[in-house]
Amino acid sequence: MAIEEFANCYGARVENTIDSIIDDLRNLGADAIRRVVEWNRSLRDSDRALVLALAGIASSVIIKILEKLLGPTAAVCFVGLLGGAAWALLIRSFAECVDLL
Repeated sequence: MAIEEFANCYGARVENTIDSIIDDLRNLGADAIRRVVEWNRSLRDSDRALVLALAGIASSVIIKILEKLLGPTAAVCFVGLLGGAAWALLIRSFAECVDLL
């Protein structure tokens, strides 16, 4: 149930269909979502700005960063979520909804 609650919270923020979000989030998993939020919170402002800039122009770079953090399968799932939302919106939504997991 936690993934569904998180998906509803996240979906309200990114305005994407809940069914597609739930599928992507189930594939990603709650632990990976928490790791991404913790990793993002640990970045300095300058590093966060760099990731934001890279996300807009080079998803392959983001995949490489996330592969180290999450593993290859979860990294691809996470980048799949980027198809429905910009990186900044995705991270902000994850951070706002992570307590529902």
